[in-house]
Amino acid sequence: MIRWAVSGSGNMARLFVKDSEQVSNGQFVAVYSSQQSRADAFAMQHQLAHAYSDYDALLANPDIDALYIASTHPYHAAQAIRALNAGKHVLVEKPMALSPADARKVFAAAKANQRFCAEALWTKFAPAYQTLMAQLQQNRIGDVRHINASFGFAIDLADTQQRLLNPEHAGGALLDIGLYPIFLPLTLFGVPDETKAQVILGDTGVDIATDLIMSYKDGRSATISYRFDVMLPTKAAFSGTLGWAELESPFFASNAIHWHEKDKVGTTEHIPLVNRGWGYEFEAVNSAIVAGELEAVQHSWQDSLLLSEYLHFLRKNWGPHYPFEGISE
Repeated sequence: MIRWAVSGSGNMARLFVKDSEQVSNGQFVAVYSSQQSRADAFAMQHQLAHAYSDYDALLANPDIDALYIASTHPYHAAQAIRALNAGKHVLVEKPMALSPADARKVFAAAKANQRFCAEALWTKFAPAYQTLMAQLQQNRIGDVRHINASFGFAIDLADTQQRLLNPEHAGGALLDIGLYPIFLPLTLFGVPDETKAQVILGDTGVDIATDLIMSYKDGRSATISYRFDVMLPTKAAFSGTLGWAELESPFFASNAIHWHEKDKVGTTEHIPLVNRGWGYEFEAVNSAIVAGELEAVQHSWQDSLLLSEYLHFLRKNWGPHYPFEGISE
């Protein structure tokens, strides 16, 4: 049984810890928050034995094997490196870091300390996504040539203090939801040869709506949309030479695949999703740690770096740029 602490006491931490209760090979025993009152309240809500507002004290606890880092984006890399250097395994919420350089530093610390490290891109661990990828590799719909995916919901754009719109918290649609549809073509096609983007920046300077066209020299392409100003279908469609397949909404935590194969009647493959779906990731990570692995086969260090490099490319060219960083590297 791997004993975990969570860094962060917000909604993401709450949802993940709740979903972890179904998993038998790992258990949360501690929480860290910058405010002791929040840590105490979180620990009481989830029946955790330890509550810390001192990160070093948490890392010094020998009864904690691993950390799930669910703090706001700017703290991910630094907290991960400190935990790894303290001998803890880490699962880091996406994005792993705000730059490829920082992501490499995290993985270097994992390698130096021989500790497991993964970016928590939970969709890649989900049964529907795993099933789809396996059948695409078996050419069920032929040669996949195009992907269309979206992720969007409407927030109160006038509330400029909320995390999603706050540049001090690395807010914006790209790093919060955009990376989900983006990782699909990166996984299947690699880095595009050409990217066209229409990016709308809001009053706080972070991105609130983006449309991307990712093009490849061999004719493959992807059209991607992610927005904070409207509701989008939040589906993902994969078009091949022998048909097309669609991950039902929300594609990042889907429970169905719609298959439309050439000269066949369309079918729907129902794939149950337990709770919100984070348990699959948590169970796989615990198994990898027990096996002595340093990375997750579902989302490797190379996968994380590929995503980080492309996100950095998008931000460098179209924004958003955050006040606490240099984006020129």
